[in-house]
Amino acid sequence: MLTRTILGIIVAVLIGVACRLFEVPLPGPQAILGAFLAVAMATGYTVTGKLLFARARVTAEPPSLGAKATK
Repeated sequence: MLTRTILGIIVAVLIGVACRLFEVPLPGPQAILGAFLAVAMATGYTVTGKLLFARARVTAEPPSLGAKATK
């Protein structure tokens, strides 16, 4: 997980450098409010995904090993 984070930061910095070198506008919001909006949307997306995954894992657990099946 940490390597994905570090790789993401490196890619983001490289995109910023390339945009500056080739004089291309940044592909993101310029205002601080827009940046906060992007962070909030990404955080909401990530947290919701984790909650849905946790809920699906809890409801899909197999029966306990202590219970014996009857024929």
